[in-house]
Amino acid sequence: MNTERAIKILCDNIYLLIKNVEWLQKSYNKALKLNLNKENLGEEDLEILETLSNRFGRTVDILINKVLRSLDVVELEDISRKLDIVIRAEKRGFVDDYRLLIALKDLKNEFAHEYIQENLIKKFKEIIEQTPFLMDVVEKVYPYVNIKKYCEQNDKVIKY
Repeated sequence: MNTERAIKILCDNIYLLIKNVEWLQKSYNKALKLNLNKENLGEEDLEILETLSNRFGRTVDILINKVLRSLDVVELEDISRKLDIVIRAEKRGFVDDYRLLIALKDLKNEFAHEYIQENLIKKFKEIIEQTPFLMDVVEKVYPYVNIKKYCEQNDKVIKY
């Protein structure tokens, strides 16, 4: 893949991440208003939490599988191992410890395979707790891309 094409893919992926984070923020704001300590959550409450969880998972996937991966392609890094991709996120200053990104991915996967109501509430709480961290990581990607001027010539200028 040539560099110009790789940069376009990176910028498209960042634009996708920006749009997804906007929706994640909306779901997060709604979820913060819920009382997760009450015995039975209503249908509307569960829908809000399901939406938040789905958007959380999508944001994690877009960040790791699309943005960080395409950033590595642009910077001519080896993308054959996902572990190396998240380790480089730490080196770029997006996270203090790459294992925190792995923990986000694990949380997303654990939620996807959880069916017991009690455990779901616990996972919902974890997702609510981790959403600000996820958004903080995303916010660190934008200045990096802007400093490198990857998306300046692209039709999607990164604004945060």
